[in-house]
Amino acid sequence: MPVPDYGGLRVDTNANDEVARWIFPKAMPGLARLAQTIERPGYLVELCGSAGELAALLPGKWTIHPPGYFMKAAREHAVARMTAGYTITVKRSGAVTRAQIFCDTGALAAEGYAAETADVFIFDRIVTQPAHRRKGLARALLSELHAYRQDDRKTQVLVATEAGRALYAALGWQTISPYSTASRQP
Repeated sequence: MPVPDYGGLRVDTNANDEVARWIFPKAMPGLARLAQTIERPGYLVELCGSAGELAALLPGKWTIHPPGYFMKAAREHAVARMTAGYTITVKRSGAVTRAQIFCDTGALAAEGYAAETADVFIFDRIVTQPAHRRKGLARALLSELHAYRQDDRKTQVLVATEAGRALYAALGWQTISPYSTASRQP
């Protein structure tokens, strides 16, 4: 779960390629102070704002990632059916839910996470492997994760890539702001 840190929120993801990330709702001095303290790769800073705003707060040895978009659901999700030849598994740990879709050979085809805070329901790291795209798997992931939402009144949010933004817009999501990410280089 996110914890307040440096004026933003820190999420200890402990994933293979990411140890932690800090999320800031706007450009602020705490983000610049934090960036000065990070010396190793695997840590990300993220900003609801433009890449230029983020770059202005960072010291050297940081790389700006491709643009993202902070989005919110403008309507409720339609229930999506699982595509033939795929199965889905779901595991919940506290407020975090992880869904994985496997193809009939047992290979991971898609996965994603959701977390519910006191204020919002957050979809995170929704990824479909290239060989399995355009088969409705992302819709099925969203539908399955949505089923674990405890409070239907909470706003649903996510960060989309450029490619994902079109999918989410077709599903009724609205862009709230640009979303920029940077990571420390060795």
